[in-house]
Parts: sequence; C-alpha cells; structure tokens
Amino acid sequence: MPVLLACLLSVTAERWIGLPSGQQRLACQGMWLVAVLGALVVLPWSAGDARSVLPFFTLDPLGCLFLGVFAILGCCSERWIRPGGRLPLACAAACLAAFASDTAALMVTGCLALVLAFPERQKASAGCLRALLFAAACSPGAVHGSEWMAIVAALVCAAGAGRRQPDFAVAPMLESGCGLLLLCRILLRSDSVITPAMTATLIAGGMMLAFVRVFSTLTTRKGSTANAGLAGLPAALSITSLGLLFLAGASGSALTAHAAAGTLVLGLVTLWPVAIAFLRTGGLIAEGAGSDHLGRLGGLILFAPRLAGLFAATLLILTFLPPAGGFTILWLLVETALGLLPDGFAAALPSLAFLLALGVLVALTGLAALRLAALLLLGSARSPRMAACPDAIWPALAPVSGSLLFAVVAGFVPGGVLRLAEPVLQQLTAAPRLTPQPFFTLVAPDGLSSWMPVGVTALLLMVVLVIRMAQQQALRSRTSAPVLKREILSDIHTGETTPWLGGLTTRAPWLPFGEPLIWSGVDMAPSSLRSVLFLRGRRRIMSRARMLRCGARWLHRLRRMLRGTAPLADHATAVVLVLVALGISLSALMS
Repeated sequence: MPVLLACLLSVTAERWIGLPSGQQRLACQGMWLVAVLGALVVLPWSAGDARSVLPFFTLDPLGCLFLGVFAILGCCSERWIRPGGRLPLACAAACLAAFASDTAALMVTGCLALVLAFPERQKASAGCLRALLFAAACSPGAVHGSEWMAIVAALVCAAGAGRRQPDFAVAPMLESGCGLLLLCRILLRSDSVITPAMTATLIAGGMMLAFVRVFSTLTTRKGSTANAGLAGLPAALSITSLGLLFLAGASGSALTAHAAAGTLVLGLVTLWPVAIAFLRTGGLIAEGAGSDHLGRLGGLILFAPRLAGLFAATLLILTFLPPAGGFTILWLLVETALGLLPDGFAAALPSLAFLLALGVLVALTGLAALRLAALLLLGSARSPRMAACPDAIWPALAPVSGSLLFAVVAGFVPGGVLRLAEPVLQQLTAAPRLTPQPFFTLVAPDGLSSWMPVGVTALLLMVVLVIRMAQQQALRSRTSAPVLKREILSDIHTGETTPWLGGLTTRAPWLPFGEPLIWSGVDMAPSSLRSVLFLRGRRRIMSRARMLRCGARWLHRLRRMLRGTAPLADHATAVVLVLVALGISLSALMS
C-alpha cells in the first residue's frame, strides 16, 4: 500500500492535490520510507506460512529483503525540482516483482520495470535485450533451460550502462536488482537442479563482471560510466556470493553456506544503499556542472561542500575499507573461500586463484576511487560552468543521506542484520537455525571473524594514532624550521577573484596539505599503468612498422563506416527484440 500511494503521489499533477511541489516530494519520499521500514519490520516474522498479498503475489522473507532495496531505489529516484518520471513507476513494478509467486507474474512485473527504466532512444536495444532475456528465463522450457537463461539474464542486467540524464542515474541498480531477483527466484526453486557448471559460471561471471566494471571506471572519460562502474560492484559480488552459496551447499558445509548466504544478505542491506546513494550524488553533480565529461569537472570541494562530502563518503565505503559494510563483505568472501579450500595443491588452485583475483580487484577498486576523487573533488574547476556549480539543498539530499546513514549503521552491526534476516538465511541455505550472531561481530567458519569489524577498526585506529604521534614528535623536533604558508595555486592566493572562476572569491584550502594542482589529464590511472608495465622504446619501434600503420588506417575507416550505420542498426535491433519479447511473453502466458 505505501508503494502504491507513493506512485500515485509521484504521477499526480500538483494542481490536483493542492500541495506545493516540495511537500508533495516529501510525501512521496515518506511513503517510500514507510515501505522500507515495513519490509524490515515484517522480515523476522515472514518465515511462517505463505500469505497471499494479492493474486499470484505471496509474502516471503526474500521478497521482503528485495522490497527494502527497491523501496530505497524509489525514494532516491524521486526528483525534488521536476516531480514525476518513469523511474519511480519502474521501482514500484520491481516491488511487485519481489513478491511474485508465479513465473508469469514475475515475468510481467519484471519486464515492466525493465521497460520503464529504458535508456535513451539510441541505446534502447540494450534494454530490449535485458527484457527479452528476463522473459525467456521466466517462460517454461527444457530441463535446465530456465536456470541457464536466468544466469545469463542476471549477468546482462548487472552489466547495465550508466545514464547521462540525472533523472535516470540510479537506473543501473534497478536493472541489477531485477536480474538478481530473477536469479534467486529461479535457482532457489525446489525443482531446480544446480550443476557444477552453473556454479562455476556464477563465480567466474561475477568476478569477470567486477573486473570489467573497475576497468571501465579506470579508462572512461564519462562520469556516468565511471559512477556506474563502481556502483556495479555490489551486484557482481552478490552474483559471486550466490555461486559460492551453491558450491558450499554441494560440498555439504553448513557453516560455509551460512557465511556465503550472510555475504549476500549483508551486501543487499549494507552495500546496495551506498551504491544507490553514490549514483544519485553523481547525477546531481553532473546536473549542477552541466557536463558528463570528467575533463570538465574538478574542484567540487570548493564550490559544493555538501555534494562533495556525500560523494566522498559513498566513495570511501565502496572501496572496502573498514569499518564499513564493504570490508565486512570482503572478509566473509575470503572466509567462504578459505572454508571451501580442499586438500592438495592442485585441487586448491581454483580457490587460490579466486583469492588472488579478489585481492587484485580490491587494489584496482582503490585506484579507480583515487582517480574519481582526484578528478571530481580535488584540484580546481576546469570549466566556467563547473566553477559556478550550485550546491544541493538539504531537502533534496535527504534520501541520499538517509540511505547512506542506514547503510553505515547496518554496517556497524552486521550480527544484528543477520539476526534480523534469519528467515532469509534459512530460505537460502535450507538449513535449521544456527547459533545467533553477536550484534557487533561475526562468526565465520574458522571462528576468527569475532574480531571484525570492531577489532580491525580498533587496530587500524591504534596504528593511525601511533603514526600521528610520531609525526607530531618529528614536527616538535624541527621547530626552528620556517613555516610555509599554504596556497591553493602558486600564483593565486586566498581572497583573490579570478575571471575564469566566474567572479567567485578563492577560499582557503580545506585539506591539511593544500589543494593539489590540476591533473595532467583524465587518463591518469591508465597512463601510470602503461608507463610502469610497457617500455616506450618497444612501442616506438612497433609504431614505425608499415603494416601497423596500414592496419590502423583501415581500422579508422571501418570505425567511421560503423559509426554512420549505428543509429539504423540500433533502431532495427530494438524493433526486432521488442517483437521477439512480445512473442515469447504471449506464448508463455497462453501455455
């Protein structure tokens, strides 16, 4: 009921209700908040007999968990300035899909949510492909056909591209949520048979998707693509944890399966709201700066401190640093892999490769976050429009800050979250209730996780305190050294007004080491990697080869020809995929 009221308030014109635009937006966000709180309150008591909410829709623990995620999406998709839009309706359709007990109802509501979240017209073929795969996974087919189709549909939905329009900034998380919901509904059925090939595809596909997301953040020049790359990591890790769950169930390890299921639940509760807030903040930055190009941004901490603070906080949590929920999920992934470690070096190679890939992924995620922070937050504005970027008001940032606060509080009490979601863990593992978890710590298969996250955070704080005390002692020993005045740039001092800043007065730097200079370019991270891994002499010798020059020339001509035929191909593909999806849907409903 709160979801339906939120949709009605979102699509109804202001003159019909009689409320100002701001109060109407607050009412919509309040209804979404009631839906989130209702899902969390009903979750511990939803493990009883199946209760029919509507025809073909049943209340269950997994549906309550996904309802909370989709309701947070709907709350963050509400616009403060321009009310309405397709995305709140898509979130409402996804909320209905969370409780669908029949494959036909799941297909109708899920495809409706994906269709309402379509990107711009030239890229509608990708949205049609996701809807087609979603419908094909829900339609009846051969043995193991729907399971494989659900895996492919979930991976394709989790690979959704970012949106340039600020109104659709959180659309990639909606597509990823629909794909993960479909995967859980199809693979957790009683008649589904999970093969080792499916488990390996889930683990390898999730990790490969995570690497593709991080590499896109490192190499792209578009802010929407970079934000969607980092925000897509929770979806990739959720798919990986689901594969580890089935692998642990096949090996007969109840504790390891419980840890894998806890990873999936904690990811949905503590990491998905952070990714949603990160995308929403990135959309607000792109709207205020008037550009989606990373080379035209910069200096956000000087012009919009509220946006900069929220963006930095969400970026810090997505880099898996303690004591946030990302570090908890990383810890449980490592514990699950160690719990599944078999005897013998040859048999343990896949688990060791997974742990190595996880370490490389964390390192690349930190590098990608450093690149985004350097290009958006630090330095100075690279365009007059960025220099005049307005800071968002607190009522417009209320959904984002609320989602971030909810994720941070839940990340500090991971054991309490698992206690609250005990019915979901039983539904995922099909095992009796285990020993209750402590509120502030976790107990993994090896028993060492009781130190996390409180112990790890305390240890890091002690290390930082020791380093800080050593720095203070070094500064006291050099009291005779002259103190240098901090400057923003070498020729610009505090209080001056420069024409390229649009008449704004330069303020003092907030950071203790001063504001850095403008970065050399938007390809900072890949340039650093290329300079370390590749030799310049070899590249110069290869560039002089005649064959390579001819190949580059023909490749440029081919790209120009394909660029001219791209709009026609996109429209034709979109029409064909829509017709095929309609045919599959009608055949599934008639059968």
